[in-house]
Amino acid sequence: MAEDLKVLSDLKGKFAHYEEYQRCLSDLSRTILEINRINKESAGQDEIGKTYHKQVDKPTENLTETLAYVTKRLGAVTDAGKETTDTMAKSDEEAGSHVDGF
Repeated sequence: MAEDLKVLSDLKGKFAHYEEYQRCLSDLSRTILEINRINKESAGQDEIGKTYHKQVDKPTENLTETLAYVTKRLGAVTDAGKETTDTMAKSDEEAGSHVDGF
């Protein structure tokens, strides 16, 4: 079975951009939260403002929640990728040290 396990030489590279994606999504989340804050403060509470909020508040809330979920899941993938890369690299090192001993 050990001969079936292979560490891709660029395994770390496969996960390299995930941190940047996560940073971009976090930046986007902060921007959306600021837009939401401005919308809530500026639309007013008159009839037009209430109509506006009926149309806009729920979709922007859903967008915020969805983006937070995607950011969290992407973070989990990033962490798992790092752990996998580290585990495989350590396994390769240990296997190499055992082979060198023979």
